[in-house]
Amino acid sequence: MFLTQEEERMLDGDYGPGIQKSTELLVKLGEAFDAKRLVPAQSAHIHCATSLDLLLELTEGATQCRVITTTHPNPYPDVLDPIGCKRIGLPENYNIYEFIHGGPWRQIEDIFKRLGYLLTYTCVPFLVGNLPKPGDVISWGGTSGAVTATSMFGACGSRDSVPANIATSVTGRAPYIGMAIKQNRYAQVLVELDRLDLGNFTNADYGALGYYIGEKTGSKNVVINGLPKTLSLEQFRYLVSPMPVSGATNICHVVGVTPEAWTLAQALGGSRPEEVITVGKDQIKEAVDKLTTAHSGEVDLVRLGCPHCSIIELKDIASLLDGKRVHPNVRLFVATAKQIYVLAEAMGYVDIIKQSGGVFTNTCVGSQDPFNFIGPELGIETVATNSARSAHYSARTSRGKIKLLYGSTAQCIDSAITGKWRAIR
Repeated sequence: MFLTQEEERMLDGDYGPGIQKSTELLVKLGEAFDAKRLVPAQSAHIHCATSLDLLLELTEGATQCRVITTTHPNPYPDVLDPIGCKRIGLPENYNIYEFIHGGPWRQIEDIFKRLGYLLTYTCVPFLVGNLPKPGDVISWGGTSGAVTATSMFGACGSRDSVPANIATSVTGRAPYIGMAIKQNRYAQVLVELDRLDLGNFTNADYGALGYYIGEKTGSKNVVINGLPKTLSLEQFRYLVSPMPVSGATNICHVVGVTPEAWTLAQALGGSRPEEVITVGKDQIKEAVDKLTTAHSGEVDLVRLGCPHCSIIELKDIASLLDGKRVHPNVRLFVATAKQIYVLAEAMGYVDIIKQSGGVFTNTCVGSQDPFNFIGPELGIETVATNSARSAHYSARTSRGKIKLLYGSTAQCIDSAITGKWRAIR
């Protein structure tokens, strides 16, 4: 592999043992994929569920990160609303990873601060200051944010591991592999839509569409033809975030929306698609049926915010709850970034949601949701959500103990108020 003089110095240890180890890791990763060189990176995003020993090894001697670096959701749910979390039954010191509370976690956080990582603790870093531009090389943990950045913003990020994320943050380099290479970004599978009522599509409908596509396309690059050119960021997030969990999608182009797909021919790189998939009402229903595992209309918990809610979503939730109360037998859990929460406070949305009985968290309400693990102990059997990603994770991490109801935000809020799951839009 060709290395610049500065990269050779990194590898030789001139910048300290941590950067040396990090460079070694990136070189080995690149060599495994036949990379000819490293390239400058522009941002990183770090999963908090990392080993203290690993973090110490890869950052030893480093005084600061070389690229903007943000942090993923923290696996303890007491940052935004500790009183509310206690009220709905979560143990005061609940944590998923044994090292989170006490010395080891505080050491990890101290290292993050020393390196200048932005303590965002969110899966939507692009909403809180880490916004890549087309062509930026990124190393992001969290598949939802990574596929959104690579697809919607045209960033160049592959499915990196936590060690690679850390190594990129302190070296400012990444291997020239995967989505960093232009020809690897062209679509392989074309998705055509068949008579879908897109004018009345909810975010959950987009989630079901993405979930179906991810399952059918696996790790292949996707281009969708026929979606509105007015597709919002919220709609796009719900569309692509389930793709890496039902499949292994790295990039999803949308004709007329994403920066590398102003035309279908551009998205395909002038070639013919390897496969064409048609999605209509039957396929959307198939996805919803897979995400819905409950056989009862009784709801114990409503969970929103996977990925974390944007300010637009919090506004919608507040408008649906305004003047109403969550049913006494139902818990309402809303996840967002602390930075978005502060804005929602200023707008009055937080007061409305809390006064209605909702509880805020900035933890992950997908794979790391505390209710996936201790929900049955708290009497929670059935969870309603508007997130295909969250429903997929919950069914698996709870080993089927938690039953899921999947539908629109309006349907979820209605069930929080009534305690019943009803077919509304």
